Amino acid sequence: MKNLEIDEKIDELIAEKEIVIFQFGTETCAPCSAIKQKIDHWIENHKEIKSRYVSIEKFPEIAAEYGIFSAPTIVVFISGKLSIRESGYFSLDDIFKRIERYVEMI
Repeated sequence: MKNLEIDEKIDELIAEKEIVIFQFGTETCAPCSAIKQKIDHWIENHKEIKSRYVSIEKFPEIAAEYGIFSAPTIVVFISGKLSIRESGYFSLDDIFKRIERYVEMI
C-alpha cells in the first residue's frame, strides 16, 4: 500500500478506480502497521483496486475532512461513494469479503 503523497488528491484517486481503499493511521499505532501489511498482501491479488495509507499526523486536514477521529480507520469508496467505514476494532477479513462481493458484481 502506497503512502498518500502530498501532491495526490483523494477525490482524484476515487475518480480513477471503481474501488479505492484508504487506511488512516499513525506512525505509533501497532495495529495500523499490521493492517497495512495485511492489506498489502491482499491487494496483490486485486490489481483492480487502488489503495493508499493516509498518515493522520501528516495529513490532519484530510483526516478532519473525512471525519477520522481514531486510528486505525478503513474507508472504502466504491463507484465514488463511501461504502465501507470501520474504525478501532474490526475484522479486516470481513471488510475484504464485502469488497470481494462488490468486485464480483462489477
